[in-house]
Amino acid sequence: MKKFVEIYQLNNDGTQSVAAVCRLEGDAVVCEGNENLIRGLIQEGIKNYASREPKKLFPKDGIKFLEQLKYNFKSGYLNASDIKEN
Repeated sequence: MKKFVEIYQLNNDGTQSVAAVCRLEGDAVVCEGNENLIRGLIQEGIKNYASREPKKLFPKDGIKFLEQLKYNFKSGYLNASDIKEN
């Protein structure tokens, strides 16, 4: 089964839509969807809330990156799902 996380964005009419989907492919994560959002994930990374050190995680970090997406995207405008499997 493939593990993945969906990142949702709030639309102007109050509904949510999927802005990006990040899937575990081998040892790395591959994201598809909103190009600006994905570019930021690749270039700037996300904060690793599981670590005491201010370390960033990037898609190359695989499952650790996927696990931390929901902690990095939890605003009213953007939020991420738990890890799902299909």
